[in-house]
Amino acid sequence: MKKSLLALAVLSAFAGAASAQSNVTLYGRVDLSVAESLGFSDKRIQNGSGSRLGLRGSEDLGGGLAAVFNIEHRFNADTGQSQGATNIAGQAVGTSLRFWSARSIVGLKGGFGQVVVGREYTTAFLGSQLINDPWGWDTVVADVTGGLTGGGISQVRNDSAVTYNLAMGGFSFGAQIAEATDTFVDRPNKPYNFSVGYAGGPFSANLGYEVTGAEAAAEAKVLSAGLGFNFGAFKIGGTYVTGTTAADVDVTSYMLTGTAVLGQGELRAMVGQRETGNTKDIKAWAVGYHYALSKRTTLYTDYVRNTGTLHAKSKSGYDFGIKHNF
Repeated sequence: MKKSLLALAVLSAFAGAASAQSNVTLYGRVDLSVAESLGFSDKRIQNGSGSRLGLRGSEDLGGGLAAVFNIEHRFNADTGQSQGATNIAGQAVGTSLRFWSARSIVGLKGGFGQVVVGREYTTAFLGSQLINDPWGWDTVVADVTGGLTGGGISQVRNDSAVTYNLAMGGFSFGAQIAEATDTFVDRPNKPYNFSVGYAGGPFSANLGYEVTGAEAAAEAKVLSAGLGFNFGAFKIGGTYVTGTTAADVDVTSYMLTGTAVLGQGELRAMVGQRETGNTKDIKAWAVGYHYALSKRTTLYTDYVRNTGTLHAKSKSGYDFGIKHNF
């Protein structure tokens, strides 16, 4: 009897250790708002940010090495429709064919950093363009902040990519190279990108460089650089972007941002400008307030105005929304 109990205890210990070595997390977001976007005169219900459903996990392989994966589906929560693929021109293609439209990666991580293969965000986007925007490329404000931090050139994600990231002592580095063509895209060249960053104390800085793989009159490329200062109750930041489109048009932009803790929420503000060729297509400012009902649920409202040439019809946009993460 004692031996049986001892054997059972040993088996239970091994089972517990095995289950502790691997984990899988189901996560997601549902985000909807009543909004009037820049360039539109009608009010509508729309996604404030990409509603999503995903799985991510890791397995401890021993010796500090782990296997990792992430698959994530994006959808429009107001209709249930999948957010499908876009080609290099940003046109919708193969919507019914792509399910994991955000991420679908697998790889290894350890003391050397992390290497993953599959559809992944560019390192220039995650390491520079995204973090320089207080709205994180979300809500109606993203119509201008995305264009200011990415220059209207960046691709956000690449299919069939090999991506490397390393973070150590406040410094970060990322690099990516991807195939030029697959089921959804057909580029003349292989896209590649990299980012470097530093965050220590109240100061942070980042730089991202991306060659998108698109080329006509010129090779499309974009450089973004950002600085930030965190004073606790409020933060300020600045971004500068320069690039060239595939049509060989020069693009430059800047954006100044500020956020402040206000009650249980965050007040956000920005002002920026983009010049594409000789045209100031973005001359914008925006404010927003995002109120945390809990750690997972947020109410938000934003207002943005662009007097540049990008939005010919309505020059103003606003939203009132709710976002729940799980």
